[in-house]
Amino acid sequence: MTNADQPQDITARLDDINVRLEALGDELDLVRTVQDSMRREVRYTNQSMSRLERTVADLADIARDHQQALRLLSQNAERDRETINNDRAVFQAEIRRIWEYLLRQGGNGNSPV
Repeated sequence: MTNADQPQDITARLDDINVRLEALGDELDLVRTVQDSMRREVRYTNQSMSRLERTVADLADIARDHQQALRLLSQNAERDRETINNDRAVFQAEIRRIWEYLLRQGGNGNSPV
């Protein structure tokens, strides 16, 4: 190689390095853009997860409230059944008492002979 070839060779190598550096710069810009998009997406996903967690917690609270209401309704229904059965027994006893009274009276309100 002669001294005349060296500057041209260096110029070509510098040009090649410049082209490669520009390509790397473009690649870095693309990576930064993707990273920014990913950061935004991660932030959005985290916010969505937080909302979802709050919604699930709210639903769990609602489910507990419904279970408690169902237990109370079940207890009330059982108490009502007991009351109805007691009332039925009282009414039947009262009807029997009236029936026996009427039978003793002769069926028409007059005293038996």
